[in-house]
Amino acid sequence: MPPQLIFGTAGFGMDNSEFQDAESVRAVLTTVKGLGIRRLDSGARYPPLNPGRSEELIGEVADLSKDFAVDTKVFTDTRKDSSGDLTRENIQKSVEGSLGRLRRPEGEGINVLHIHRADPTTPLEEQIQAFNEQIELGHCKAWGVSNVPIPTLERIVALCDEHGWRKPSCYQAEYSIVSRGVETKLLPLLRAHGIRLNAFRSIASGLLTGNLSSGRTEGTRFDPANPLGGAMRRVFGAPDLVSAVKRFDERTRESGAEPLEVAVRWIVHHSQLGEEDGVLLGASKTRQVVQTVELARKGPLSEELLKLVDELWDAVKETRGDII
Repeated sequence: MPPQLIFGTAGFGMDNSEFQDAESVRAVLTTVKGLGIRRLDSGARYPPLNPGRSEELIGEVADLSKDFAVDTKVFTDTRKDSSGDLTRENIQKSVEGSLGRLRRPEGEGINVLHIHRADPTTPLEEQIQAFNEQIELGHCKAWGVSNVPIPTLERIVALCDEHGWRKPSCYQAEYSIVSRGVETKLLPLLRAHGIRLNAFRSIASGLLTGNLSSGRTEGTRFDPANPLGGAMRRVFGAPDLVSAVKRFDERTRESGAEPLEVAVRWIVHHSQLGEEDGVLLGASKTRQVVQTVELARKGPLSEELLKLVDELWDAVKETRGDII
């Protein structure tokens, strides 16, 4: 069975996004629900330039969003290195803020509460116990991690085993046809401890549309006018990657397929994700999530296209093999 699809709401309230108010959020969530998706992913710092607004908009349509399981993340201040973000006090403060904004039904709470970034100074024992406390208080059903180095995750699961604490239930990681580093060390660790993987940037934030490699960035996430444009260029603008994606784009189109379609169908049908794992679908327009789901439902790829995918990874894995 394919992994479950999760709708990412980081774009709610972000400049250049279609989702600016309750009416537009209601429209997209109605569409998402109609597509069979029943899980949302948010975060206390979403969108980046207006933290908390994503959760607020979900809460403003609580009569509809109650039909979804909602994951969120503890607030992290990206102006600093996240030291102190995961103290017991700050986790509690972040959760209280999220619950107030999300307006979840009585007794429902947050589905999975995630670490957004590793906290390098707060003792792991304090962090783990604080997340376990949130579960015991009924504020969330489980906890998860994102952007946490593998050695730190190894220490977390060891401490949980040692003390009988609840382990994180899932890990959010970058995973796509140009970011397959999770397959080497992370996935075996997760499988050994019963931790699910939820993949983000599965279409590399639009890189695989070919727009960046062809210089067509206006109106995309790579547009300098986009709030995330600079960050996306830093993440995906390496010359070897852009060059490899351009070659992949040309050869894929010669085979009669679109690169975006290949990326979506690969992550759903050919990656190492299982039915207990998930794929986060980001979008700034409703039509984008509809298109992505339609592509996913087209099923597996041909052997010819799978060969092109592997050749693309071979071309970039030396510089991207450690990205998770």
